[in-house]
Amino acid sequence: MTSPDKIVTLDPRDESDSGKAVVSARPTTLDGKVIGLFSNNKPYSEELLRMIADLIKERYDIKGVVEHNKGGHQWPARPEDLAALAQQCDVAIHATAE
Repeated sequence: MTSPDKIVTLDPRDESDSGKAVVSARPTTLDGKVIGLFSNNKPYSEELLRMIADLIKERYDIKGVVEHNKGGHQWPARPEDLAALAQQCDVAIHATAE
């Protein structure tokens, strides 16, 4: 219990160590590739990703586009969703918008 003259604050930051970040190998071209669009469900994030895909289509002869919406920005993507997207596409773009 806290006394009336004591203020308790909580720190919402995640202190877990997710390991060292690794940059994936980049393809030399996007020609013939399937582009994955991964939305975090914030307003306009899907629209932003589609606009980016349209710009990519103007420059490259891509094979296709796969879209996935993780359902909410409040939590990390589920590992099974990331694995499914990785199986379906050659490169992925994640976006947040508002």
